[in-house]
Amino acid sequence: MPTQAKSHQYQSKWRIGESILDVLIGGRSFLDSKNGFRGMFKNSLAADQYLNAYGFDLHDPIEKAELHGTLQEAIRFIKTYFLKPSNPEGLSIEIPKKIMEVLEFQELLLFASSDTQVELRQWACAILRVIHTLSHVDRDMRTHFIKDIQTQILDRFYRQLHRDEHGQLYLGRTPEDHLRVNLVEFQVKPQKARDSTLMKLLHKPESVAEELFDRVGVRFVTKTRVDAIRVIQYLERTNVVVGANIKPSRSRNTLIDPQYFKETLERELPRLLHGEIKESELKDLLEEAPYPKGSAGENPFSSEHYRAIQFTCRQLIKIKNPLSDHIRDLKQISRGMQLDPNLAAAIDRVDQKYIQRVARFFYPFEVQVIDEASHSDNEKGRSAHTEYKKAQQRAALIRVMGALVEA
Repeated sequence: MPTQAKSHQYQSKWRIGESILDVLIGGRSFLDSKNGFRGMFKNSLAADQYLNAYGFDLHDPIEKAELHGTLQEAIRFIKTYFLKPSNPEGLSIEIPKKIMEVLEFQELLLFASSDTQVELRQWACAILRVIHTLSHVDRDMRTHFIKDIQTQILDRFYRQLHRDEHGQLYLGRTPEDHLRVNLVEFQVKPQKARDSTLMKLLHKPESVAEELFDRVGVRFVTKTRVDAIRVIQYLERTNVVVGANIKPSRSRNTLIDPQYFKETLERELPRLLHGEIKESELKDLLEEAPYPKGSAGENPFSSEHYRAIQFTCRQLIKIKNPLSDHIRDLKQISRGMQLDPNLAAAIDRVDQKYIQRVARFFYPFEVQVIDEASHSDNEKGRSAHTEYKKAQQRAALIRVMGALVEA
């Protein structure tokens, strides 16, 4: 029979729990962990050490204030989207007074770690799930450059869009461009509101800002499905999108069967070249391609009736750092002035080699191409966007609130 000390050692050594087996090596998100923080923190010091390892120094008054602000925003978000009366389909429960009165963030972690205060633990874990996601949204440095990012990406598309003398919108260099494709519409995805971004991240296993691939996006609406394929051909031929920078796991096609399209084109193109059929006949044959078999893709909230071609590409963004030029100008001006020796020495110590002149990073953008009939059906029919958003919100509610859903 092991001694009490030995039993304690065994328990400590072999307590390989859910956070290790399911999260670290099992591919499951910590947000979906059944036990969460249960039993992790014995006191405020342990909670403080965890927060420091996460990245927050609560001894810094600015960071402490920011984290408390995030706590309040998380509470507001839950009350707005997951609870009645703000959401008529939300939960009929109230946030406990002790949670609302938290002043020190470590208190929230201790509630989340409690073995005895079940309700407080469940509420603390729910709020921490939102805080975790908000923390990643707010600290994605690329977000600060979103206007410049949009400009650089969208400029590639705008340069290829024109209208002919009849007002017809088309994709092409000139009205006579043999690759020209007439368009019904060209749309730019509006920037997501903050709550919308948070909601989208909360229903995803990878609930971090880097996993949002559609902050920048465009949509081409064509007259026919064949023209949808030709739009993609044009974008690739003119290097508006680069195949090497496509993210394969994000490509979706529910619009036109590629195998049928390929086989028909291989069979009928030689006949067109020999004058046996007209180009309009070739297009009619290609237009008869069936819809691809299967669902709309991996997104569980997309209707099986949703029809579109979409893919995610990445573009190398280059953001000039204005501080680099400002410091260069300051150093040049200071050389011709009689300055206080201490000020002159301080300016001289500023080494420009430590200041990055241009920030370079790849940024994803989404391209969607769809024919007019499918676009109309997607907007008005069985796959209405409002139903999509409701399903997404319900999934986020279940994921964030956990056991409180059944309370």
